[in-house]
Amino acid sequence: MMDASIQNRLDSIISEVKKKTGINIDTLKPAFLERRIQYRMRILGISSFDGYLKVLSTETTEAKDLYKSFSINVTKFFRDPHVWDTFSCDILTRLDSQIRFSPIRAWSCGCASGEEPYSISIMLANFLKNKKYSYEIFATDISLDALEFAKNGIYREENLVNVKPEVKSEHFEKTPENTYKIHSKAKNQVQFFRLDMLKNSGKLFDIIFCRNVLIYYDKNGHEQIFKKFHESLKKDGFLVIGQDESMIGTEASKLFDLVLPKERIYKKIS
Repeated sequence: MMDASIQNRLDSIISEVKKKTGINIDTLKPAFLERRIQYRMRILGISSFDGYLKVLSTETTEAKDLYKSFSINVTKFFRDPHVWDTFSCDILTRLDSQIRFSPIRAWSCGCASGEEPYSISIMLANFLKNKKYSYEIFATDISLDALEFAKNGIYREENLVNVKPEVKSEHFEKTPENTYKIHSKAKNQVQFFRLDMLKNSGKLFDIIFCRNVLIYYDKNGHEQIFKKFHESLKKDGFLVIGQDESMIGTEASKLFDLVLPKERIYKKIS
């Protein structure tokens, strides 16, 4: 149980951010919110919560800077390889029989620095060779900095540790700086947009990937997000969440069938 005084201070922060930006952040887990505030305090050289609240209330840009810090950008291509292998072999085969000639539409929600949507693009490009339809990917995050990085499509070698050699040679070009640039074939299929997790994209998708993002939200946030995903999926669409995430204990679990428990892959109940 969080100390009441700390919770009161967090409530003050939440209120100030909403006043300054119009964004409600009360669905974030208190522990995560506290860590992000402490991160901003270290950057600003502030030692007390009250001191930070004063800065937040008087500085015009700090609320936005705090909000931007919620975007977590530590990721890799094909993170948890068994999830991607299973999705490619099992779920894409199911979609292939469902879709036939329409493009596959995928959403990478909380795409951070771009490794996830580009992994989806590479996976779909390889699967759809010699098929009569294509695909498109909608990638969103709250951080403009992360989105700009993702649009460049240039990564360090350690971000590609899970990329198979033949995939690396087909979809990446090594630069003189010893980084790797993703080829336009997979890159151009991804569209990047700024969008809050709790906002609806206004589009319908066959696949939604939202991995290792939900861990930063509380139960109320999960309910809202899963409901939004259900509304955003086409009939018989699939949702993939992180290995440490679950729908257990949520009302939203009634909206999805868990088709592959180990991989945390769900199917929309229409």
